[in-house]
Amino acid sequence: MSDEQTEFLAPNFMNPIRLGLIGCGMIVGHHVTSYGEIYETVPGLFEVAAASDLDSERAENIAAKIGSFQSSKPVTYTDYKEMLEKEELDAVSVATPHFAHHQPSIDALNKGLNVVVEKPFAITIKAGLKMLQAVKKNNRILACAEPMRRSVGNRTIDWAINRAGLIGEPRFFFYQHARFSLGVVVGTPWRHQKLMSGGGWVHDGEVHYIDFLRMVFGDVAEVYAKIRNFETTRYLDTQNWKNPVPSDVEDTAFAILTFESGLLASFTWTHAATGKPLDIVRYYGSEGSLDNEGVLSKSGEYTPMSELENKFMESITAKEKEKFFPHGMTNPSAIAFYNFFDSIRTGEKPEISGEDAFAAQAICEAVYESDACGQAVRMEDVISGRFNAFQREIDERWNI
Repeated sequence: MSDEQTEFLAPNFMNPIRLGLIGCGMIVGHHVTSYGEIYETVPGLFEVAAASDLDSERAENIAAKIGSFQSSKPVTYTDYKEMLEKEELDAVSVATPHFAHHQPSIDALNKGLNVVVEKPFAITIKAGLKMLQAVKKNNRILACAEPMRRSVGNRTIDWAINRAGLIGEPRFFFYQHARFSLGVVVGTPWRHQKLMSGGGWVHDGEVHYIDFLRMVFGDVAEVYAKIRNFETTRYLDTQNWKNPVPSDVEDTAFAILTFESGLLASFTWTHAATGKPLDIVRYYGSEGSLDNEGVLSKSGEYTPMSELENKFMESITAKEKEKFFPHGMTNPSAIAFYNFFDSIRTGEKPEISGEDAFAAQAICEAVYESDACGQAVRMEDVISGRFNAFQREIDERWNI
């Protein structure tokens, strides 16, 4: 960063970064814990100035929790646009249902604010591209509150494969999660409605893992997938099988991912597997394999994950340690929000920018589009809109 840029940015952030919240649902309760940790660890970095939610009680509850650790309670609103008009903000955090990620983000960017958005980045490719256009137009920071890659364990996996070379040249990996559940995902029925969620768990949850994979292995070139929805009714009360919720999103996905490097991946996720569950995540290379338990070399030497984590922490420089775990924080969510605040303060690109989050989302969209067209799809064809049969009705519903 040039001296000229530093002089330009510094006067704006001599005072705490003023953050506004758009959406105060369940996930924001977790965010508040992270805000509190940052607030205590790095005093004066930021303050939550305002919170908005269509449900005034939710906004008030979140504001009260924030007011318990910062000097003032945030002002609450039921209309985020009113909040953007009335409050002097530097940034907003968007944590709304998926169909409402893009418009509040664009509105905030057009107001000259920096934005951090919950995953998935956007509900469709078109929505995500509009967000990226707004970033380019307004020259502001757009980040994603994506925590998975930031844990000590996942940083260790990246180090073991890419820096220590413990499995040699990566060849392929297996990601298999199979279990049975009829519950409503985190008690939120809208997640089971395609037009509101944009898809099922592939879009909602596995995007965490896809972002991690991009960090470790780079971009995906091609996806071939099949999805199914075997259980079309879910339940809010699984103890008594009451409060049914119709579901039109997938509960099963099988995919073959081909990375630009040539690496192959077998990806399976399902909540429709009755009987014995299956959980395997294992990476294979020319010299051995790696999973969450440790590394096994082809010579038979085994190193447990606990030892790998110690070796990773010992191998990185003080500068790298501060980058990965700023001020000694190890809570991945807190690190994600700290990285956003720090990017505003310094003008540096956040670790997971809008472009990065969009790229992870696009791989998830490719799973749906491959199933919809019945063939393997190239990522560039999904991003260009050549394949959009699955997303078309979502775009039409929200006039994207």
